[in-house]
Amino acid sequence: MNYTPEIYLHALKLMGPEIVLVVAIVFAALWNICSPRQRAMTPVVSIGLIIVATLMLAQQFSLPRQMLFPTPDGAAGLFTVDKLTAAFGLMSCIFGGMVVLMTMGYEFHFKQNRGEYYALLLTSVLAVILAAGSTDLVMLFVSLETLTLAGVLLSGFAKRDRRSNEASLKYLLSTAATTATFLYGLSFLYGLGYSTNYYEIASALAVKAQSPSIAVVLVLILMLSIIGFKLSLVPFHMWTPDVYEGAPTPVSAYLSVISKMGGLVVAIRVLDGIFGASVAQWAPIVAILAMLSMIAGNFIALAQTSLKRMLAYSSIAHVGYMLIGLVANTGDGLAAMVFYMIVYGFMNLGAFTGAVLFENETGSDNIEDMAGLIRKRPWLAVGLSICLLNLGGLPVPPAGFLAKVFVFWAGFQMATPLGYWLVAIALLTSVPALYYYTRVVIMMAVRDPSEKVATLPEDRHLVPESAAPTNLALMIAVAGVVVGTLAVNPLMTFSGQSVAGMGRPMTNVGTLPNSEAR
Repeated sequence: MNYTPEIYLHALKLMGPEIVLVVAIVFAALWNICSPRQRAMTPVVSIGLIIVATLMLAQQFSLPRQMLFPTPDGAAGLFTVDKLTAAFGLMSCIFGGMVVLMTMGYEFHFKQNRGEYYALLLTSVLAVILAAGSTDLVMLFVSLETLTLAGVLLSGFAKRDRRSNEASLKYLLSTAATTATFLYGLSFLYGLGYSTNYYEIASALAVKAQSPSIAVVLVLILMLSIIGFKLSLVPFHMWTPDVYEGAPTPVSAYLSVISKMGGLVVAIRVLDGIFGASVAQWAPIVAILAMLSMIAGNFIALAQTSLKRMLAYSSIAHVGYMLIGLVANTGDGLAAMVFYMIVYGFMNLGAFTGAVLFENETGSDNIEDMAGLIRKRPWLAVGLSICLLNLGGLPVPPAGFLAKVFVFWAGFQMATPLGYWLVAIALLTSVPALYYYTRVVIMMAVRDPSEKVATLPEDRHLVPESAAPTNLALMIAVAGVVVGTLAVNPLMTFSGQSVAGMGRPMTNVGTLPNSEAR
């Protein structure tokens, strides 16, 4: 196919949100150099451009599926603009904007070079969108590695903090091994499908799925290991608690939500888009990883004294809950998973925002140091409590509770022993989760304040810069939880439309959905 100017102009129009984010990245990287005295403009302009990109993605959600830069026969393309791309792009922009707000009250820790921080964060937001729309192996590799490298650099951004340097090094060493594995798996995929395009590989694998070969099983294992690393699934989770604890707290929040979104959408695209006909092979493996993650994440979180480390292990467990919808492999299951991701994003970012506010004033993230916080910082204690209780699945308000109900019901509807085991493990492991989340809430409500809380000033002028943006991020998180409760039907409709045509019943493993549905 000859690429005419019209094709390029059409592609540029559809990639408007990505172009806006590129402009934001360039601005954030250069503004502090050009005008260091006006460096406070960097996060403000970044948020403004994120809002513009969000509005453009919202318009794209109503458009029909379109492939950009198509192959010579026009049957497939390098990048696909569809509802799934727009949905994860919207979530990435909204949550990325919240992390920017969270950082505005924390960036005094970074001293110089603050603009580079926002440039890297915006690069991560862009990488998630590119990963969501990738329908080509080369595009997939570039987007995922961009997301990973940005995470490595952000983890070590507090250069004078030894723990931050250690976190960045551990993340780098871990991802170096997985990158080699990733490329190895992609080379096998190319060899099996004689193409780098998802749909052409899927067509080739659909024939081989009738009698799976060792090569197909090997590729599945390699790709699942990559997805497991990106999602911090057990046993690929070893880097997560140390990196979350050592990285700057806004970066930990970014890793727990935005980075996981990239892994989740890749899991949907790759497992359903490429290995859709091999669901009988990968569903049990994903189910085992999900169950191990729920068990290990929740039970190890019980022993943590650091709020950030506790949230790191709990994020491992929450990904296990989400994957129940993927294992179900139905439209309802995938919709429940997307809804869970939306609600989880607000809940977890709210929890990390509370950690930022507390750390700014006390220099601690120890749970016991939060004793009696409600008497000195009632808004912080209440907002953090709402997010934590929802993470535990308590209906206050019931957004987190409904998210769990939907994915549990999707697993139960599988009507197979695998589905029943998933739901049973999920229900049992929710009990320790209730304990360690409510423990923090009870600690903040006790009568006798800790030494650090007792010394907090009433006027809240301890930190060098205003905490107003960070408080705004906490307000948005709480509002998101409330909206997730009041607008559950519209959000579930949105989630269902974003994966429309991708989910299939578990019994329909021998055919692929038609290309138009995708």
